[in-house]
Amino acid sequence: MAVSKNAADDMMRVLSIYDARLLPTSPPAEGQATGEAYGCDERDEGEQEQKEEEEAFAAAEDVIRRCNSSSSSSGMIDYLYAVDDALTAAALQGGLASRAAEAVQAAMPRLEEEARALLCSSSARRLSLSSDDLDDAATPPDASPRLSPRAAASVRGVADRMLRAGYGPELAQVYVTARRDALAEAVAHQLGAAEPVAIEEVLRMEWLVLDQKMRRWNHAIRVVVRTLLAGERRLCDEVFASDEELGHECFADVSRGCVLQLLGFADAVAMSARATEKLYRTLGMYEALADVAPELEALFTGDARELFGAEVSAVAARLGSTVRRTIEEFGSAIQGESSRRPVQGGEIHPMNRYVINYCGLLADCRSTLDMILVDTADAVDGDEAPSGGGGATSTPSGRCMLELLTGLLRKMDEKSCLYDDAGLKHIFLMNNLYYIVQKVMDSPLRELLGDDWIRRHRGQIRQYETGYLRASWITVLSFLRDDGGSAAPTVKDKARSFNAAFEELYRNQTAWKVIDPQLREELRIAVSERLIPAYRSFLSRPRPQTGSSSGGSRHSASKHVKYTLEDLEDYMLDFFEGVQKLVK
Repeated sequence: MAVSKNAADDMMRVLSIYDARLLPTSPPAEGQATGEAYGCDERDEGEQEQKEEEEAFAAAEDVIRRCNSSSSSSGMIDYLYAVDDALTAAALQGGLASRAAEAVQAAMPRLEEEARALLCSSSARRLSLSSDDLDDAATPPDASPRLSPRAAASVRGVADRMLRAGYGPELAQVYVTARRDALAEAVAHQLGAAEPVAIEEVLRMEWLVLDQKMRRWNHAIRVVVRTLLAGERRLCDEVFASDEELGHECFADVSRGCVLQLLGFADAVAMSARATEKLYRTLGMYEALADVAPELEALFTGDARELFGAEVSAVAARLGSTVRRTIEEFGSAIQGESSRRPVQGGEIHPMNRYVINYCGLLADCRSTLDMILVDTADAVDGDEAPSGGGGATSTPSGRCMLELLTGLLRKMDEKSCLYDDAGLKHIFLMNNLYYIVQKVMDSPLRELLGDDWIRRHRGQIRQYETGYLRASWITVLSFLRDDGGSAAPTVKDKARSFNAAFEELYRNQTAWKVIDPQLREELRIAVSERLIPAYRSFLSRPRPQTGSSSGGSRHSASKHVKYTLEDLEDYMLDFFEGVQKLVK
């Protein structure tokens, strides 16, 4: 131990020759040496950090100055790092902070320009949609004016620096201007119009032009809400991640124009003159608006949500009112149809075709009709209400269709009175009711009206058939009956009367038209089932024989029997074909 101590003292004396600081002048108190060493280290570190900060800011300031003097967008990553250093320096105390604040301020115009360029670099897919595409597109195509992933990441970086520097209002102005224009262009493409259509233009627009615009609108509003606005909402959330409130405001400003443009067109349609041909398209617009309304409202917050929610509700209410009043006028037009010219041959009335086909189209929109008519549907007449719990009384749309078809059938009854021939009157009624029933069975109308309605009206068709047989054939068949008694007409007279009556029926009823082949065949069979057995019985009936004149009587009767059973069966094939013929 003594040796070690002496060696340590000698080493200290040697070193003191080179640096006297290694030997303290007096022994330090306990803990004093350690504290002074730490103090020196802290001062040294502080000075070093300050020096590094000054050097870093000087480099950043140089980058900002050089980039601001150049129009090239290269080196933007270094520029953003330089802005970061300037922002860091601006947060410090002392003279460096004021210089850094000036550098940050000088960098903001360049960041605004960069943000504007990035926000305008959207890559929207341009689509050329045909009329079929507009009706059949189940999933909206991607037509968003979206940014590329690289551009989106860059604009987020720029926005973050501007927001940290307190330049949120300037960023918002750049964002709204750029994205509003990009969104307006995409919406115009969807609507097929470079400029918004004014209300006055819609009110004066010809139907064929308006029809096409309504179809495009029905498709466009779904694309705009689910693709364009939803994509814009996501971009806005990313850009303004550090200031959500400002982001909500910017999104509302960007979207306001296109949303009001879409709602304005729908409002103009609701204000335009009501017409039956517009009804289906108007229903489609109401359905599309109701479909996207919850999604549209969810995109906004605060006052903007209340504003757009109220606008959507108001426009939907006006479209619904237009639909209801158009349906009422449609029903009145059915009852007011006053043509006095009967349809040739008892065929289907043109109004019948129009009304039932249109009701079929409305039935396709039964869910939408239920929403519109839920508060206004009145109960139908008791004699027309189905007895079951389902069918027409179950939904407002079912009651609406029942009311329209009841009015149509009443009008067909009125039209049947234009025929002088009772048989042709029943053919007309049978044709038209059969057509209605078949259309109901082959369309969604069946679900609305119910099977009980179909059964009752098919029974009505059988009644019209029976009415035709009685009106047209009861007299003809009476000539084939065996009346008996001495005062009964002779066989010769009966044969002559039958021949004349049958030929008259043939001439008239070959010109009558039963449209449906199945119904036409059923009607011929019903006639043949009565005519052929009666004529067979007439032919087989024994002829009266009276003395010497019996041979002449038989010859005379036989002479006036012009037709065989096969002849009558062949002639029946010409009935109800709509081509008048004469017996040869």
